[in-house]
Amino acid sequence: MSDRTEFLHPDFEPGEFDRIERELRRTLSQEAGRVRPAERLDTILHEARTAGPVTATGGTGVRRWLVPAAAAAVVAAIAGGVWVSNQDPSVVPGPPAGSPSATAPAPTGTASGTASATDQPTTAPSTSGASTSGPSTSGPTTSGPAATTVALPAYFVGPIGDSVPTYKLFREFVRTPLPAGATDVDKVVAALGLAVNAQPYSNTDGYLQPWSGTTVTAATVTADAIEVRLSGPGAEGFTPEIQRLAVQQLVWTAQAAVGRGNLPVRFEIEGGGTKLFGSIATDQAFTRPSADESWKDLAPVWITSPTRDQVLPSAATVKVAGEATVFEATVSWELRRGTTLVTRGNAMATLGAPGRGTYSFDLGTLSPGTYTVKVYEASAKDGSVAAEDSVTFTVK
Repeated sequence: MSDRTEFLHPDFEPGEFDRIERELRRTLSQEAGRVRPAERLDTILHEARTAGPVTATGGTGVRRWLVPAAAAAVVAAIAGGVWVSNQDPSVVPGPPAGSPSATAPAPTGTASGTASATDQPTTAPSTSGASTSGPSTSGPTTSGPAATTVALPAYFVGPIGDSVPTYKLFREFVRTPLPAGATDVDKVVAALGLAVNAQPYSNTDGYLQPWSGTTVTAATVTADAIEVRLSGPGAEGFTPEIQRLAVQQLVWTAQAAVGRGNLPVRFEIEGGGTKLFGSIATDQAFTRPSADESWKDLAPVWITSPTRDQVLPSAATVKVAGEATVFEATVSWELRRGTTLVTRGNAMATLGAPGRGTYSFDLGTLSPGTYTVKVYEASAKDGSVAAEDSVTFTVK
């Protein structure tokens, strides 16, 4: 649906659409001459006052793309053909950097067999998953009477902050549309579609792009396993450890999207390939490590709240929360407004390394402005930053 919106946007540049516009105007003029509408002014005014359509920005009013969309449908019908999108329908495009917004629902829930307590996708309203009594196959549903925006968990391979680059997995909750009644398959394919596209975060967070040029073409979810079909084996030029993490990135993402614990994940490569990145065989099932060994995959420090670019009310206390696998369960933090240091401190996680604990601390009420909070592990050797994560948010 989003592709057709862009295709039919009224602000398109002049070019090939000039011909379509002329044909459209001529056709609509001819059809309008044949119309003899009944008197419905009172009914229309009543409907407009009581339930106006919702705009893309959340308010009421007529969406700018509805008129050209309807007009295009007329042209298509008269021409005897239907316009079909060329985009792979099984890949749900992610929003640009800066998502999720302040209106994203807070992650909730617990997925058994995982290290993270807030790993499940969140929806408003909630959507039903696929039946566990039999397999559910194909890409996400793209048609239906309604859709909802969900915050899907997607994992990325990024640097943890060492002077010598070391890479682990970071999680982002990315807002993306799903059809009402989305199945587990819909969620898996949509979340993986976000995970394989690290480009929106590469410049700001240094996330690698090992799946560049690869798409998720289909998935199957049963009570016992998740099967994922990829268009290719992955990009070239990455070390064996980065390749391993890239596979685990998709494993964590798929399992988080389903939210049913550590379901084994299997991969299939279109065209008959049998090795991811040319070295990792696909004739095996992949899973997350156990909770006490999550350090093998996950970055030592995560900030889970506030979320990226979240907008918080100035009257409320700002609370920072996250997960950490750090020495003696101690994290340090600092709050900056631009380049100015506002305050700093330390906090304790519930578990020390190699366990993964949770931490939280309050920043109090903050004056309006844009802030960046950094949480990090200081090296016991020399005090340098061994691992870190940072989030920018706004107080209004």
